[in-house]
Amino acid sequence: HDGLTGENVILSKGSIHYLTNEEIANNHEYLSERLNKEKEYITLILGGPNKYYDYNDLNLIKIFDRVKGILEQNNLQAIIIPSMRTPKKIIELSDNIFGKDHLVVNDIDKKAYLSGLSLAKYIVVTCDSTSMISEAALTGKPIYIAEIPAKINDYRFRKFRELFSKLNIVKSLDEKVEIWNYEILDETNRIAKEIKRKIFK
Repeated sequence: HDGLTGENVILSKGSIHYLTNEEIANNHEYLSERLNKEKEYITLILGGPNKYYDYNDLNLIKIFDRVKGILEQNNLQAIIIPSMRTPKKIIELSDNIFGKDHLVVNDIDKKAYLSGLSLAKYIVVTCDSTSMISEAALTGKPIYIAEIPAKINDYRFRKFRELFSKLNIVKSLDEKVEIWNYEILDETNRIAKEIKRKIFK
């Protein structure tokens, strides 16, 4: 997905990843006992600081406040999932803001991540991770991108998000909350089949 070209280069619409729909479905119930079963859920997946994006408290609080507004307007419960790049202080900040009425997963937990994807009605992913956005696109669910101001030129990230927007997979977190449909993106399987075809032709 980095724009390389060549006779033996296969282009991907996003990151190649390890997730499958089967394991997402198999972990559906993992978080359910910790949630309000009377509500539907919005899953917020957090990335972490890198050289491109400014993960300061103010920028994060703006995202958290927007999600809290969506929760209140739509009577939803939040599931907050950190990634391996999410600093402990950001997890603590989200815990302080969302409190006991919502579920903040405090540790890196693959089963929780899979369950959050499976349970969600809506998915929100921070803009810094093409991998997590690509993984969320496997679900076919509405995906909203939580923008964080860039510190340096983030052209590659923006180009990726623009492609996913054209494919009707993602919208900005500032847009109206709604359900829409798109063709599920499973580039790992598509490209695996293409490689096998090239090997055995």
